[in-house]
Amino acid sequence: RMPTKRTPNQVLPTLQELASQIASALYRAQIYQENLIRQKMAQELAFAGRIQQSFLPNEIPQHQNWDFAATLIPARQTSGDFYDFVPLGNGRIGLVVADVADKGTGAALYMALSRTLIRTYAMQFPDEPAKALQLANERILSDTESDQFVTVFYGVLDLVNGRFTYANAGHNPIYLLGKETTSLPKTGIPLGIFEGMAWQQETIQIGVGESLILYSDGVSEAQNGKQEEFGEERMLAIAQQSANGSATAQKTAITQAISAFVGDAPQFDDITLMVATRLK
Repeated sequence: RMPTKRTPNQVLPTLQELASQIASALYRAQIYQENLIRQKMAQELAFAGRIQQSFLPNEIPQHQNWDFAATLIPARQTSGDFYDFVPLGNGRIGLVVADVADKGTGAALYMALSRTLIRTYAMQFPDEPAKALQLANERILSDTESDQFVTVFYGVLDLVNGRFTYANAGHNPIYLLGKETTSLPKTGIPLGIFEGMAWQQETIQIGVGESLILYSDGVSEAQNGKQEEFGEERMLAIAQQSANGSATAQKTAITQAISAFVGDAPQFDDITLMVATRLK
């Protein structure tokens, strides 16, 4: 027999139910896809974080004349900051603190390249930090096509006589703490911006009982809930107050002060801090 014709009012509920089921299925599929993307991103970040962590020193150098301490507190799983102790032989060690101008996986990979190149050229030219930075800059520019750059402070420390020769590629000032506080300012622009650049290098003498404070801007620019910055003056005051202790004591005093200052406010930038104190 002929099928019974259904009126629009009779068909409409069925169509509405079908549309609801389709919309629900599409929504579940979208949520599933978004979860997959988030899981993949989390896995990639964790992998990049492990790679980056492997590029940091496994241990802090030990020397009878010096006390060293360093820490890196990333704002995310992956960080653009790094520090390094480069063994140069003949009683010398290279001190590096650097900050890639980005965050995330791309910054971590750029950091790994920068750290490798700086270490390589530092070992090839152990008495010429400016030369090491110049060669690292040229290689970074030839091996990458990104608009990222990295600020670097690199110095060569003579562990016997306390002579310290450094170059500062666009990094924040480093400080020598003694009877007076001396700033070691920039001697050139960051790496990864222009080809054919040269950096100046300077030499200072570190006396017994004096300390070098090397840090990234995540220290001085750490903000509390009122968006006030921790600042260099506060950092230096705390370092001076703990100057009679070890390098570890100075590092710990500064990082604890940052934590207390920031409170529950989110951390927006990586915090890197290195202290080198001459004992004798």
